[in-house]
Amino acid sequence: MTIEWSDVPYLPLLSIRPAEMRALEELPNTTKDRLLPIVHLRPWVTAHRLESATDRIAQAYGQRRVVIAMGEREQANEKPVHTQLETLRQPGYGFRHWCEFFEANENYIPAIQFSSETTQEEAQIARLYGMDRGLMVIIERFAFEAIGLIARRVGERSQGGQGVCFVIDFGVANRDHLQVAAAAVEYINAIREHAPHAHVSISASSFPDTFNGVDEQPIYERRLFNTISSRGRLIYSDRGSARVERQTGGGGMPAPRVDYPLLDLWDFYRSELTGRLEPEVRLKEYQAQAAAAMASAHWNPALRVWGTLMIERTAAGDTSAISNPQKATAARINLHLQRQTFYNAPNAAEDTDEDWSG
Repeated sequence: MTIEWSDVPYLPLLSIRPAEMRALEELPNTTKDRLLPIVHLRPWVTAHRLESATDRIAQAYGQRRVVIAMGEREQANEKPVHTQLETLRQPGYGFRHWCEFFEANENYIPAIQFSSETTQEEAQIARLYGMDRGLMVIIERFAFEAIGLIARRVGERSQGGQGVCFVIDFGVANRDHLQVAAAAVEYINAIREHAPHAHVSISASSFPDTFNGVDEQPIYERRLFNTISSRGRLIYSDRGSARVERQTGGGGMPAPRVDYPLLDLWDFYRSELTGRLEPEVRLKEYQAQAAAAMASAHWNPALRVWGTLMIERTAAGDTSAISNPQKATAARINLHLQRQTFYNAPNAAEDTDEDWSG
């Protein structure tokens, strides 16, 4: 049964990584029932087979509907999971393997893959749309010039975009959100010219790469969306407060930091101690930053979700709570997902009745 996109308030773009999956898993059930994550397919940590990734999605989200998109190619590896992913990327016979993957996973809403082989791409669109689950079309910056062409191909095979959602992924968002909003309106108009019944989502991330001298920052992707939200049939999207590009190597262990997401703003509580720290010193610094977050005027003790509990436990000296960047990231993403899901009904974000084991 096709999805009702008008019932979806939030489409976070997530990846199959430990912090993001833990944050998703620990959301209240009412929140899971309301949002709709878009998960980019990739290997699960060091697992050898793709089934470990799909099992992790099920562990985090049960059999709820979830959009599955193909992730980016990663460094060449001879593990079976990479061979499996390459097979799913093959365009032959209308992306046959990609379509069969969705036929074998009935709760997955398909996102199309693009190809220089037009007939294969079009055959894929028709087959995936024929599953009657809804269809996702994610368009990244490199393909913005082809938005009209993509929308025409999809619209012609989906009754003008019935049951289809396009995601215009700007990647990085920053202070120029008004200028970007003007471009977004042009892209939305191009889509609706060929797929007038489709929904459209605007996505980006403005989460900082550096925190020197930064105590807070507006959520620019939310500002971007709010600028154009009156145009109708639009759905908010972001990266769940994760960065567009993952930070890898060379920087050493970052300073202990606790982030506290609000509706339109991030608060950052960061230690002044950097570099290699003794484990007990690092734990004390996380404890101090968590305590500072709770002492802030922005702290909301009525928001009872797992991310809140993690900060509270850390401030109380629980060494099994936030003790490293991955746990801090998971707590932040969990809080951000909760707030953005209920952005237009913030009091409902506090209406949870869940128990967490930490």
